[in-house]
Amino acid sequence: TFREGLNIRKIARVVEEETNNTYDEFMALMEDNSYIDSLIGKYWFLTDDIKDTKIYYPLEGYLFPETYAFLNKDVDVKTIVETMLDETGEKLEKYRKTIESSEYSIHEMLTLASIVELEGASASDRASVAGVFYNRLKAGWSLGSDVTTYYYLKIDDFKQTLNGNKNLLTCDNAYNTRCVSFIGLPVGPICSAGLESIEGTINYREHDDYYFVADCKGKTYLSKNSTEHYNTINRLKREGNWCV
Repeated sequence: TFREGLNIRKIARVVEEETNNTYDEFMALMEDNSYIDSLIGKYWFLTDDIKDTKIYYPLEGYLFPETYAFLNKDVDVKTIVETMLDETGEKLEKYRKTIESSEYSIHEMLTLASIVELEGASASDRASVAGVFYNRLKAGWSLGSDVTTYYYLKIDDFKQTLNGNKNLLTCDNAYNTRCVSFIGLPVGPICSAGLESIEGTINYREHDDYYFVADCKGKTYLSKNSTEHYNTINRLKREGNWCV
């Protein structure tokens, strides 16, 4: 079982735990350029965008999170990877025409969906969260997403604070949207998004909000400006409903 929100490193750990393959064997395949090229030729949703040298792992965000059954623990790593890619293709097929007619590429949509996946919103609020990010993109703002910074720093434990980290606001990394001058999307996905996040990103809710915050129960509050946003945060703190 690969749950929603896992990145390539965490997927490699699951493979090592559940099969007779090692973490290093899985990661080596993720960095095999010849293999990546062969996959681009096989799957319509894999494009040359994943070959950007600033991307940590070309297949990040493309291995669909699901429970899979294999014959035994000797299953080949390529079989695992391509079974997951087959599932991605099956899930995306119903949206293919919408994606191909969008101003955003499939790579950009999966990148945004991966951010939405990790931002802590409930499933019912993800289309609204995606709407906030689209508004920021259209306005030329930084996305300002903490989860992209965790990914840039390769910190997999979100309970580890970013405060005080000297690299927090660095602007020389292609993932760190916390940099105020970072305009646009990260160079690629930061995890494998589940179907709800992908659907919420493709069929996002249009509104005029630019900020959001989730409470301890996952309920999302949208705001049009920073004043409203920080007022909401302060209220949640007073109510003991602030869990960041």
